Amino acid sequence: MAAASNLWTGRLRYTPLINIIIFIFAIAVFGAAASYANAAIKTPMDEQALIYMRPRPSNGKIIVYALFMPFFTVLHSLADLALHFYLTLHPLYALVVAAVYSIGWLVQWSIWMNCEVSAIGFDNAGTGGTCFQVNLKHAPGSTVPQKSSEAVVNARVGLGAVVLALYVAYAVVAALAVVRKRRGGKV
Repeated sequence: MAAASNLWTGRLRYTPLINIIIFIFAIAVFGAAASYANAAIKTPMDEQALIYMRPRPSNGKIIVYALFMPFFTVLHSLADLALHFYLTLHPLYALVVAAVYSIGWLVQWSIWMNCEVSAIGFDNAGTGGTCFQVNLKHAPGSTVPQKSSEAVVNARVGLGAVVLALYVAYAVVAALAVVRKRRGGKV
């Protein structure tokens, strides 16, 4: 697969492959996140086990919590592919955006790990009540809301880690392209 952009030559011309893989995994994370958000919205509050006396989060907050990074990752990967094939994706732009998305995914993945996979999010001292899942009904011995499944949560967190790793790889490739461009003109 040869890239159309003349800014990316040599082995770096395969950079769109990283974007295509990011897009595929972002769609998968988006699907798992949408399933989780739907389940979290439908799960009732556990009135007898209220750890933090807080009202139920709005549906909008649950959707933003679950879908923010997956949604914007899908949009970004499509935009980068379009820019690349229309000859305008500059390596410096790719580096900056990949670094920002790497940080965004690191933060998102850390929150998901803390609130859903790890029991720390369910400890009174752990998060200070930042995880809304604490007050939802759960299956006995589980940190997953009653209407969701462990498989959906684990898939979303695992795929999120893959997208994070792909963005780090994309940032490294873009950094190589920037260095190469500064040394000799074309990448």
